[in-house]
Amino acid sequence: MANLTKARVAAVIVLAASIPLVAGCTTHDSQTSSQNVPNASPTPSHPTSPIDVTRTPPDISGSTKTFVRLADRTGSEEVTVIPSIKSGTIAVATECAGEGKTIIMVGKLTTYTIPCTTTPSTTYNEIGLGSSKQHVLITVTASAGIHWGLSVGWRPGHERPS
Repeated sequence: MANLTKARVAAVIVLAASIPLVAGCTTHDSQTSSQNVPNASPTPSHPTSPIDVTRTPPDISGSTKTFVRLADRTGSEEVTVIPSIKSGTIAVATECAGEGKTIIMVGKLTTYTIPCTTTPSTTYNEIGLGSSKQHVLITVTASAGIHWGLSVGWRPGHERPS
């Protein structure tokens, strides 16, 4: 029972520290950080239901438009060039498994590094756009042996996810 209480206190502290941020990175336990995430730390998802990066792209269910949904990828890849993105919020969800890291680049908007472990994990990032962007290149650079999935979507407005 004491461990559960400590976990709740830690979660409340992390959540309280992150509330003022407008754009950020979250894992399944709703931690957030700044838009440019130099070393985002994914938290393993629920151990009883592991992520299967070989079958299912990461969830971006709050998005009204989907640009990318990929699963079971390895190695580095220029994923796509999005011809035009309206002002609003870009959602980027990344899953990875294996020892190493993935580097996600969303055009000139942001680049962030996600450490990966043998336990699959998901990282969720949002980027608020005040104006439309053209020709946004999405790339993933992954360490050897990393299995990853990526979803990129868009929704109007700059509200934080609920």
